[in-house]
Amino acid sequence: MENGFGAHQTQEQEQVQILSPRMMQSLRVLQMPSTELYDYLMKELEENPVITFDSIDYAEKCRRNSHYVSSGENDEAALADIIADDNTSPIVNLRIQLAMLKPPPEIEHIGYALIYLLDENGYLYYDDVERLVQASNISLGNLKIAIDLLQSLEPAGVGAFNPRECILLQLERKGLRDSDAWKIAQDHLDLLSKNQLPQITKKTGIPLHRVVNAQQLIRTLNPKPLMMEATHRESGYIAPDIRIFKKDKAFSVELNQLSADSIIIDDTYSKIFKETDNETVRAFLGENMKKAQWLKDSIRQRCDTLMACAAQLLKSQRDFFEDGPEFLLPYSRKEMAEQIGRSESTVSRALKDKYIECDWGMFPTDYFFPKSSVEAHPLITKNSIESSIQSIISGEDKLSPLSDEAIVDTLKSMGISVSRRTVAKYRDELGIPSSSRRRVYV
Repeated sequence: MENGFGAHQTQEQEQVQILSPRMMQSLRVLQMPSTELYDYLMKELEENPVITFDSIDYAEKCRRNSHYVSSGENDEAALADIIADDNTSPIVNLRIQLAMLKPPPEIEHIGYALIYLLDENGYLYYDDVERLVQASNISLGNLKIAIDLLQSLEPAGVGAFNPRECILLQLERKGLRDSDAWKIAQDHLDLLSKNQLPQITKKTGIPLHRVVNAQQLIRTLNPKPLMMEATHRESGYIAPDIRIFKKDKAFSVELNQLSADSIIIDDTYSKIFKETDNETVRAFLGENMKKAQWLKDSIRQRCDTLMACAAQLLKSQRDFFEDGPEFLLPYSRKEMAEQIGRSESTVSRALKDKYIECDWGMFPTDYFFPKSSVEAHPLITKNSIESSIQSIISGEDKLSPLSDEAIVDTLKSMGISVSRRTVAKYRDELGIPSSSRRRVYV
């Protein structure tokens, strides 16, 4: 019993040691994406007077700037544009456009209300507008004027009540009212979405070649204008935490984050700490200087762990970084942990919610740990199968696209055995339509 109790007591002591404030901070810092780390540091700055603000703020601006301006030219102007754009959401942009039109105050107020009723795609809903009218006692005449103004803003199509109206607004903006595309979008958008072009010809009398031209034009339009605008503005701010690029026939691995050197303890407070006889002041400054040093150590440890993970990832997935996504191999965090001499939980924390930028694009770290997709072929991953499906479809006869069954047969000839259901599932996940919808009419 004594031995059991002693072991239990030792285990509790170890847990207390593991969960010490310093260790908890280190684990927390390790898990944060680089953008979240900056926010965390800003909070620490507010609470700890001994840390210099300018060093962190400047370091973060340089980090973001390196992501946006690869040429190194006119850095200050580019950074100013980035910072300015960071505060401009699509909603704010629409409000600015509306204000520039200088409508009467009552119309402007309705317009602002309508802007905030838009969904993420840029659409209005009749029920929402009706509730607005009832709650605010708005006249239908003023409401129509405000809706027309909203629909005149950029991006074209915003303020529509459905996809059909969104497409028609964009065609009208292009001066194509009453064109073939207009007539088809107005009455036969459902047939167009199913690629049933001969049916459209039969119903409208428009020759098939003109229907094809109209289809190609409509496909250039955006049925979700506000979502695309938001994506355009926000996508650039998915900051990579790790960069792996090939330079002069050799790969370089870089961390895109604030370094431990960004945490600078103000010399003024260090001097006061050494010279003061006031024990309260010494205790206050001593505690904060200790916390600042813990923070520096946490960031340094984070950098060391991330760099070890990144270097090992390059080593284990080198074929991917050399030749592209088709060559991604099955890999696990457990394997990486064993290779770099750290625990699997440490590796998981280090790579959680982080992104890697390389010559092939920006990828979440999860992407680099695919499981084997086919037991009989342990080196075949879901990614490689999807890549093969894309390659097969890109080379098909567009006048007679391959069925899923035909794709299964082609994969089989390549040594990849999967079911038709799997092909259909992966094709859908890739956003590739069925063969009937891929067919091109000449």
